[in-house]
Amino acid sequence: MRAIARILLLVALVTLNGPVLGAAEPDEPRIGLALSGGGARGSAHIGVIRALEEAGVKIDLVAGTSMGAIIGALYASGHDADAIEEILVTMDWETALTDRPARIDRTMRLKELESRLLVPYRLGFNNGEIQLPLGVIEGQHLDQVFHEILRPVIDIRDFDKLQIPFRAVATDLVSGEQVVLSKGSLTEAVRASMSVPGVFAPVKVDGRLLVDGGMSNNLPVSVLREMGADIVIAVDISSPLLTEKQMTSVLSVTEQLTNFLTRRTTEAQIALLGEEDLLIVPDLGNFSSANFNAAAEIVVSGYEAAVAHQDRLAMLANVHVAPVQRPGPPDVNDYIVQFVEIENGSVLNDEIIRSRLDVTLGQPLDTDALAVSLDQIYSLDQFRSVTYDLVSNEAGENGIVIRAAPREWGPNYLQFGIELTSDFSGGSNFTIETGYTRNALNSLGGQLFLKAAVGRVDALEFDFYQPIDTRAKWYLQPFAKVSRESYDYWEEGDNIAELELKGWGVGVGIGRNFSTTDRVRMDYQFGKSNASVMTGQPGLGQEKFDIGEVSLQYLHDSLDSNWFPTKGMEHRLQYRYATEGLGASADYQQASALGAFVFSVGRNTGLLRYELGYSFDDAAPIERWYRLGGLGRLSGLAPNQLLGRQAALTTLAYYYRLNDFQLVPAYAGATLEAGNVWSSEDEIGFDDLRYSGSLFIGAETPIGPIYFAVGHSDNGDTGVYFYLGDPFRDDLF
Repeated sequence: MRAIARILLLVALVTLNGPVLGAAEPDEPRIGLALSGGGARGSAHIGVIRALEEAGVKIDLVAGTSMGAIIGALYASGHDADAIEEILVTMDWETALTDRPARIDRTMRLKELESRLLVPYRLGFNNGEIQLPLGVIEGQHLDQVFHEILRPVIDIRDFDKLQIPFRAVATDLVSGEQVVLSKGSLTEAVRASMSVPGVFAPVKVDGRLLVDGGMSNNLPVSVLREMGADIVIAVDISSPLLTEKQMTSVLSVTEQLTNFLTRRTTEAQIALLGEEDLLIVPDLGNFSSANFNAAAEIVVSGYEAAVAHQDRLAMLANVHVAPVQRPGPPDVNDYIVQFVEIENGSVLNDEIIRSRLDVTLGQPLDTDALAVSLDQIYSLDQFRSVTYDLVSNEAGENGIVIRAAPREWGPNYLQFGIELTSDFSGGSNFTIETGYTRNALNSLGGQLFLKAAVGRVDALEFDFYQPIDTRAKWYLQPFAKVSRESYDYWEEGDNIAELELKGWGVGVGIGRNFSTTDRVRMDYQFGKSNASVMTGQPGLGQEKFDIGEVSLQYLHDSLDSNWFPTKGMEHRLQYRYATEGLGASADYQQASALGAFVFSVGRNTGLLRYELGYSFDDAAPIERWYRLGGLGRLSGLAPNQLLGRQAALTTLAYYYRLNDFQLVPAYAGATLEAGNVWSSEDEIGFDDLRYSGSLFIGAETPIGPIYFAVGHSDNGDTGVYFYLGDPFRDDLF
């Protein structure tokens, strides 16, 4: 009651003796703003801040938890409600809540490995134990986002020196204790405060693993009291407990368990509020904590909830004698980079990291280019996160520090893959794959990869990727493979036999990576193969042959997805030369080309694909023949139904994005195809091209691409397909 009396007295003094009160300003009550956590529901905080600004309420202290810490840090830095809303509404949440760099920024080696195993997720396998990351999202892009939006104050290490003193609340993952962050990196503090356990990896601050503050204090009223707040405006946007009818799945049960923790701490903090304080609880209805697309509507709900207390806000506006108009965030002058430091916790040579930094000393810092650089460093596949800070040295020079933190659950990884195909008429195949990767074998980034497959293809593969310069541009890659593959052999549209092709091969490649999209490589390979008839026409006999060849390949790959690209190009050009002098059974030469052009307008994507295979003579063994057939590769025909030494195919595809669910994007589309294979050069001609088309529904799933399709060919063949796997994998290379 004394605080209320003091407010009323100050109101009277302002009205009657305004000019005299300047000297009494240090004794004025301090108003604190407590912003709770609640994910996307936290957009309501912006509406509340807008109402406070319109009412003229001057906030002296801010404390926030989780999403409240993000909004609070922006507000304390000088951003007004309009600026904060612009930041949150325009933020690319899809990118921010993923770690994987855009595919165009990944190394060529990483793209190669991603194409060899369909399931993109890995398990750590160290000291004989399976290990998992500490969070589904390690925060690579979140760090970049927070550095960008907080850049004007990124060099402030004492949060009391922000325009409004600020605190972020986190939780010690080991002890469960509340941790109030008041100093250090503001971006790190915000990241720690919103790191929901299991979803985001913990953030290590001063030797402590920190996670979401909602576990210990979701509405930091007590923190504001410790900061010296006399009056607290508390905004509670946390999710209410679910009813029995609302708990319909394991996800809702998990949500309820989380709500128990946050509601308990929230209610304990609400109990600390007195009559002089103000509690604002926006009506957020069915808005979920993940509903970022509804941010604009949620802002309105927060505004309406605060305006409902307009009389009280008017009283609070008169608490301060002369409320000052806050300036915006500090102007960010062109930050001239005068030095770069690298804090590298891995075995990689610092020069490999430095060579990927698009930073020019003596020039202004380009944060967009720096973000791309950090993604390219992250795609070296060594680090949990790659972040930066702006710093000054003792000489007063401005610079940046690149912090590359290695993964705790590496460097040994297991990965799996599965392929299933069916034509719903008795023809089906499957292959199960397991891959093992060992990263960081040496300072140049040596990497071992092993793969085992069982099913239609039985195989054991090995390769060792070894960069040989400190920029990791040139590399050597010895490899070996043992395999057995079975496939149907067709003549004149009839399946006359099942062939088995088995053998082994060893070789070595030397390559040059020009960028994240272009590579040239030369290989020498030696091996032995044996083609035999398993069932069917015995007259086909058995063929044994030796492989001894040199190949030269150029690859350009700027596609944004392996399976359903929406932009970019791919071009693979290869020349193969085999001779008895290199160990081959016969002399032959081949040239192959494969490519795709992809473009999109909104949800609509068009793709033009080409495949060409040419043998300079008739000596190429069956293992080096080209195959066509299957979805998108002359649909309506069986997979690999056409086999020949010469091949040509053009595919025009269209597909439409059906949903907005980022975890499993779905598409519907169609293809038109023209092509054929020929046994010899003399047979090549446009007069006997085969024509096909298909309709399909597909989706990118956590276990790989899935397709349901129907295809029809010009001779009346119709095929119905199911694929778990990539039907467009080329057979020319």
